Amino acid sequence: MLQAKRTIVILSLALAGCRSSIAQPTITPQIYNVRVLATTSTHVLLQDLASDYAHSGVQLVLEGVPLGWDAVYSHLQAGDVPYALTSYLPLDANLWVAPIGQDGLAIVVHPTNDIPLLSMNHLQLIFQGRAVTWDEVGGPEGLPITVISREAGADTRLIFETLVMGDRHTTLNARLVLSDSSVLDTVARIPGAIGYVSMGLLDSRVRAVPLLPADGGEAGGTGVLPSPDTVGAGLYPLVTPIVIVGLVPPDSDSIYRAWFAWMQSEEGQAVVTRRYGPLPGQ
Repeated sequence: MLQAKRTIVILSLALAGCRSSIAQPTITPQIYNVRVLATTSTHVLLQDLASDYAHSGVQLVLEGVPLGWDAVYSHLQAGDVPYALTSYLPLDANLWVAPIGQDGLAIVVHPTNDIPLLSMNHLQLIFQGRAVTWDEVGGPEGLPITVISREAGADTRLIFETLVMGDRHTTLNARLVLSDSSVLDTVARIPGAIGYVSMGLLDSRVRAVPLLPADGGEAGGTGVLPSPDTVGAGLYPLVTPIVIVGLVPPDSDSIYRAWFAWMQSEEGQAVVTRRYGPLPGQ
């Protein structure tokens, strides 16, 4: 069972229009209890996808709170929930997978930090603790670097370690926080802080830093910011698929199959690309 459980009711009501003074009957929505978990970086997207799924007057009731990947995977394996939305998926997960979009991992600093761009090598030096002031990587003179990291098992940390760190270890001096919101809060308070969050959660409290492609790429030495366009075009270097996963595919006549197919449709992709990149090739 889930350790913490809350029910988020998202209503999508089809309202009958009035073509004359005669009142039209109200359509009673079909109500479906859908059990889909989400990792911390995809929970907001899951809510958006449920809210906008107004197909034939459908009302979706979501259960659960955002969890780290390790917890999500444990619940899937135990059969507590049939499906989950995640932006991290290890190669050995052995799950049914349906892609619905792409996320960009944004590197964030304090708004007053005017560093023009960072490379993958810069990020490795910073998060290993080998660069301790910002001028060592082209930033403000003498400003100490404060590394902000998610906890072990968090999806964004697993993505960052896969895409940036490889077999390198994050410095033991990093400040660990337990949510993406806490990353933003902490970076916004400390002038020398640096952290990472899903591009879909960026806000004005922090500044996203342009990144150099790992090999220079088409940008030709120009830093690239995460956006639906740059992620969709393959220009931003820190990109990860957003996928629905489960132990088995949904039944052909189930609400899950209909909803997941809608996510991949033009209408569903319009919801995804409000905050994230589209499916590859779209």
